[in-house]
Amino acid sequence: MDVNLSELIAALPQEDPAALANADWTQEKLQEIFADLARRPAPAGSLHRLWTVSELSAQVALAYGALWIRRWFTDAEASKRRLMETNLRMGLKTFHRLGYLRGAMTKLGQTAGNLPGILPGQLAETLDRLHFEAPPMHYPLIQEVVRNEFGKEPEELFLSFEKEAFAAASLGQVHRARLKSGEPVAVKIQYPGIARTIDADFRNLSALLLPLRLGNDWAAVKGQFEEVRRMLNQEVDYVQEAESMRLARELFRPEDGIVVPRFHPEYSGKRVLTTDLVEGLHLTDYLATNPTQASRNGFGTKLYVAWLRMYYAFMTYADPHPGNYLFLSDGRLGLIDFGCVQYYNPEDREVLRLAERLADDPSLIREVTLRACGIAANDPELEGYVAMTEESLNWMMEPLRQPGAYDFGDEGHFRRGMDWFSRVLRTRRVRAQPMWVYYNRSVFGLKALLYRLRAQVDVGAVIRQERPE
Repeated sequence: MDVNLSELIAALPQEDPAALANADWTQEKLQEIFADLARRPAPAGSLHRLWTVSELSAQVALAYGALWIRRWFTDAEASKRRLMETNLRMGLKTFHRLGYLRGAMTKLGQTAGNLPGILPGQLAETLDRLHFEAPPMHYPLIQEVVRNEFGKEPEELFLSFEKEAFAAASLGQVHRARLKSGEPVAVKIQYPGIARTIDADFRNLSALLLPLRLGNDWAAVKGQFEEVRRMLNQEVDYVQEAESMRLARELFRPEDGIVVPRFHPEYSGKRVLTTDLVEGLHLTDYLATNPTQASRNGFGTKLYVAWLRMYYAFMTYADPHPGNYLFLSDGRLGLIDFGCVQYYNPEDREVLRLAERLADDPSLIREVTLRACGIAANDPELEGYVAMTEESLNWMMEPLRQPGAYDFGDEGHFRRGMDWFSRVLRTRRVRAQPMWVYYNRSVFGLKALLYRLRAQVDVGAVIRQERPE
């Protein structure tokens, strides 16, 4: 079911039910919500953020609890309608709260929205908008960031600067501008205080993880926890992102049809990043044009090539979600965000290369498990971890083992991957080296994009083309 944001807002509980049919009221409510979030900086205090999340959790639980009770007294059709309405209401409420918190909590919502089947469709669609339609902040708040970074107003720094953001997400928002030379650019400006919100969220999460300190898995969980913290702190360092963008741009040639914008160092800093302006459609808008299968396949192949080329350069594009790609009208694919790029140390690289050999030599499964999971050869849980690794390998290699193009629109393939992940959590087989947190995130994110794109990609041909000699 296709639902736009106005419809989501119209599904909120109203004192006057007739308001649901009032389009003017719907637009007014939409403007009120965005105006509210625009003038409120993200809260940085640990207790404030914890209270906001707890309040949201309680409201969601109460809403679905009430729905469950009502289903006893209504027919199937009415129950189905109420379920959709509840999903819409809770989707919008969650969107509102996560849009307020921004930072790590918004990224959590983005991740949930990008994995089909994890959440009800209406709820997932709403959270998916957090990738590039998070409510922007008022201009004076953003203006202050530019002033602190460069000692100048945006209007002094640039030939022209649009005060209205054209994209906003978890950590910052993007404005159109022109350099003194007249060249159009995109200026990404970090939300004020967003780095402090990451520290606050991790303080709260550390407290929640206290019971795990007594378990056998604590060392692994702690390492993974610190890896997530490290990567999020990397994402708010725009100097590092600019370097990742520079390195990625060197990997691609014009004939690849993959566009990585240049960054402009004299207009960039730790909290402001200015790049070439790339014009294109995000995934949802691209799909709304009813593209041909050939177009879907072309973009799907470019998605895979982009991911694999960066992976073989030991700099995985670790956050492949719809907000980070643009589908250009000439068939080229734009990569526009490089905050979440995972670099591998020599030990990580060695394990990755060993894991790649599994495709040709399955007998290495035990050695890979020992290295990847950091588990001892005499550990009583070893066999369970070996089975888990083998199942993961089979799922990841499934598209490679099929001759010719693989249909990533097959819901069964994506579902098998999610089922595997669910079993890993249920059985608490979470011991793994920290690098695998974002590696697995990147794989699931890529396959989620290909699934939504319904792309058919000859994975074997892509790997043969991209694999280093």
